[in-house]
Amino acid sequence: MSAVDGPSPGPRETDCDEVIDRLYAFLDHELSTADEVDVGRIQRHLDECAPCLRERDVEVVVRQVVKRACASDCAPETLRVKILTQITQVRSG
Repeated sequence: MSAVDGPSPGPRETDCDEVIDRLYAFLDHELSTADEVDVGRIQRHLDECAPCLRERDVEVVVRQVVKRACASDCAPETLRVKILTQITQVRSG
């Protein structure tokens, strides 16, 4: 049985476990240009495999919720000033 709701019917170029293992890197666009073939394989797999597509959709929604929840949080002004001061010191040093 695969990492998702079980294997999808029919042979696939890429198995579900591999797709789920690389899903975060795929969604974060962290696969290098050398991994272009893998990006295509993962996308084709998601296009053909409903359980893996659901996993991807869940992750996308979770990311959107977290982003929305954190959107109004701002760093304290004192932290901003400290960071800018340090950047200025590094640049002039």
